[in-house]
Amino acid sequence: MSGEPDWATPGASSAGVPAPTESGSAGASANQSGDQGKCVQRLLSLLNLVLCAGMMALGVLGLMNFSQGSDLSEAFVALYMILFSSLLAIYEFMWWSTIDSLNKSMRKNFGFLYGIRGKALYMIFVAFLAIGLEHKVIKWLQWTVGIAFLAVGVLQMFISFARPQWVSSYKSPTGGLSDNVEQSV
Repeated sequence: MSGEPDWATPGASSAGVPAPTESGSAGASANQSGDQGKCVQRLLSLLNLVLCAGMMALGVLGLMNFSQGSDLSEAFVALYMILFSSLLAIYEFMWWSTIDSLNKSMRKNFGFLYGIRGKALYMIFVAFLAIGLEHKVIKWLQWTVGIAFLAVGVLQMFISFARPQWVSSYKSPTGGLSDNVEQSV
């Protein structure tokens, strides 16, 4: 045992869902389901990137509207929103095109993003951060982004439980990691 969690080693886990079995005429339907799954995964990734842009805009506007008499916690919440949305955006970009050194660092430090359920829980957490912002000028954007993050997080969690065949083919980025990871203990 190397002491590494399963998310730190590519291929050690299957995103927390069992792979569907193919037998007889079910093979054609499983292939069609696999194509649907890839389409759903790509659409969710693009939706996540759009939501990240909205969250970054909310954080920047929150910082721009910060004034001298305001509570300092508002600025920290805005900075955290920019940081958390940037983290998710970097992961989603890594899913499309991997940068080896960045992927290795991201997997080591933020491995929970490398599974569907971990990413869904992260989005639900970040949604409450957005909703918790107490700025009166950008209230509409705050609620729109917060509810959208919450809805997409719950949707991803629902898909992982109700339609596991759509996410069973999910492959997190593996750039920068070798297949033969052997460590001496």
